[in-house]
Amino acid sequence: MLNVSDTKQYLRRDLVRMLTSIVIGCFVVGHGGLAFAQSSDERVWQQFLQWLPSLPPTDSVALIYVQYRTRLVAAGVSEADADKQLAVIRRMSRSRPEARRIMFNNIYSNEPGFNTKPNAFLVAAVAGRKPGRALDVGMGQGRNAVFLAVEGWNVTGFDISDVGLAVAAKNAERVGVKINTVLKSREEFDFGAAEWDLIVITYETIPLETPSYVRRLRDSLRAGGLIVVETTASDAGQPLGRSVDVDPGQLLRALDGFRILHFEDTVAMPDWGKEKTRLARLVAEKKP
Repeated sequence: MLNVSDTKQYLRRDLVRMLTSIVIGCFVVGHGGLAFAQSSDERVWQQFLQWLPSLPPTDSVALIYVQYRTRLVAAGVSEADADKQLAVIRRMSRSRPEARRIMFNNIYSNEPGFNTKPNAFLVAAVAGRKPGRALDVGMGQGRNAVFLAVEGWNVTGFDISDVGLAVAAKNAERVGVKINTVLKSREEFDFGAAEWDLIVITYETIPLETPSYVRRLRDSLRAGGLIVVETTASDAGQPLGRSVDVDPGQLLRALDGFRILHFEDTVAMPDWGKEKTRLARLVAEKKP
């Protein structure tokens, strides 16, 4: 027969076991919910990737997203859920190159819907500067790389689109200059150390607000080398409308170790798009 003391002891043990079970259960449910959220985003991403090869000819990334949203709504997805899925896709496209490769191969296979002339801000930034070794990040069909090569620069450019690089090589050949094209993503490309006198980044999904990535760029520049940036802009924390957006304030903070020669947070006509929008433009020099 159990005495009162034994009974209290067993009750305490049962209470401990019950509370432990509850805590473990909550932990599993919580992590299960997290895993579900992660797998849900991944499922949205994979469904987008499966659809992309059937993409009709297009000339802009924005139109691709419009077409996919239309498809989702036609399939019975509510407009609110369609917008949520697109937000996931835009966010994941900043770090996952597989969709960008398909999209830009499509775009560069068709009549371009973007400015095929060299970026005007870049042209002004290098005017009168002694040519050296230049790197065009996300060179696409080579509009900036070919311009720099004509101006006497030794140009290398990398991109994830093999179609874009092939067009770039043909454009260079047509005007009688040479450029070095590299088929790699921004994650794969080796920027090297003290390699470049100029790095050009226009409308590319480069994490320019990230100090660790900016250090890679800085280390790859020679003393006195320039980074020239033009891209669309939005404030951090706002819904991500474009995968190439940067927060201008974060951009400046990330480049704090550079000498800022020029900076604009402005509204103007972008190279990609047909309406004026917010742009960030920057020229930064690596301090000697």
